[in-house]
Amino acid sequence: MEMATVTRRTILRTAALGATALAMPFVRGSRAAGNVVPSGKMVLAWHTNIASRWLDPQQHDGTASPDNFIFTLHDALIKNFREVRYDHPALAEGFEFAEDAKSATFKLRSGITFHDGSPVTPADVKWSYEHYRTGNVCGAGWVVPAKYYEQVGQSGFMQKPVGAGPYRLASQQPGVQLDFEAIENYYRPVHIKQFTMISVPEAATRVAMLERGEVDIMYFVPGELIDRVKSNPKLMLAPVVSGNWWLEFPGFQDPKSPFHDKRVREAISLAIDRDAINQAECDGMGQVDGNWINDDVEYGLPWPKWERNVVKAKQLMAEAGFPNGFNVDWVTPVPNYYSRGERIVSQLQVLGIRAKMQTMERGVFLKRLQSGLKEWPGVQIIMNAARVGGTWSNWYDSFMRCGGFNGKDRNCVPELDDKFNKYLASVDRDERKRLAEQIQHEILENYYFVPVFRHAFVNAIGPRIAATKWQDVFPTFSTSGYAYPWEDIQLKETAAAVK
Repeated sequence: MEMATVTRRTILRTAALGATALAMPFVRGSRAAGNVVPSGKMVLAWHTNIASRWLDPQQHDGTASPDNFIFTLHDALIKNFREVRYDHPALAEGFEFAEDAKSATFKLRSGITFHDGSPVTPADVKWSYEHYRTGNVCGAGWVVPAKYYEQVGQSGFMQKPVGAGPYRLASQQPGVQLDFEAIENYYRPVHIKQFTMISVPEAATRVAMLERGEVDIMYFVPGELIDRVKSNPKLMLAPVVSGNWWLEFPGFQDPKSPFHDKRVREAISLAIDRDAINQAECDGMGQVDGNWINDDVEYGLPWPKWERNVVKAKQLMAEAGFPNGFNVDWVTPVPNYYSRGERIVSQLQVLGIRAKMQTMERGVFLKRLQSGLKEWPGVQIIMNAARVGGTWSNWYDSFMRCGGFNGKDRNCVPELDDKFNKYLASVDRDERKRLAEQIQHEILENYYFVPVFRHAFVNAIGPRIAATKWQDVFPTFSTSGYAYPWEDIQLKETAAAVK
């Protein structure tokens, strides 16, 4: 059993937060995995194009999307596991944080290897932490083979990633299809031998493929297709209450922007019919909450449901000098949730705000988010969304902080960063909680972001998957909208054979 001690400063953000109660080591050796022989094939219909960087944990953007792929290919020291949040030992059999919160020691399992046969070593762990390059620590625990990564570089690794997860990448059509094969000697049983992920951006096509048995799991059933899935006795709906949606106003700090006036941002909030959006988009299965940050993460602040008052909204617009509204170049929703953007465009017309809805591929959208304000010229609204794990600070660090990975200079408020830096520097839990709540209050009370709702990420499961309820396929629903751990999913024919 080898030990890896990590001292990089970035882990202190989680060390100070997550060490109040350490999980007991979960130990399952390769002999337990040997009792199951993987067989059969499973196909997942992914709802956008597939970004190649999602295969590389070193480029993890802190949101949930990369995890769908990373949980297939890679493994972490500790990770989410079913109902266990964040601290389930994986490549590590156990772990402990130092009393001063300046280091963490992980005990690696014996005999674990990467897909190329090379052993997972403390040197790989250390390299993975020290070279992790994105906005927060959500992806830093995923371990990659250091020598191989340095040899092929970032672009080469995305083409032929090597990990330590339950599946290896057998082939890929970039952006379109990924084919995986179960590996031998994984420390947990892997039930399905072949696993394919296909990009199918058109929702009706995904549903039709599920109905015909061409795919076994599909992500994102839009509101207009939910009844179709419900009425099919062979299919099972999986309405995972997931990430929050919010409106942001790129460059609102500029006095020339109509969004510079707080009254305009408040008027937009008052004009949005959140209940109608939830009903139309999610069959009412989402939650109309008040914060843009989920309240199921540490220090995520519960916030009352926002008022809808069109009369008051029009009054505020008049007071701000826009009694007849103004033009917005684009409203851009997260792809492929275009109907949600259309609803915002429609609802803003009551204020005289005239906008067009912009569509783009998911990879392009993310690249523009991460490139900052220069990619959002003119007068624009982004209908953004995320599900970020761990702590409220990961949301702020990625989307709001000046220089944040998904925000850059788009939503930058230096005064909030001053408080956030105090939060990061503190090891006093009471002070951290007070600062976290202060920052969230200021964001919400100033309408820097306008929360819309917490959506139900409605998915569907086909008849070949062994499941008595949808939670059997989505056991990590409390932390993610996706169907991992992938190695646990079984086909009915395989499950019957095992019994």
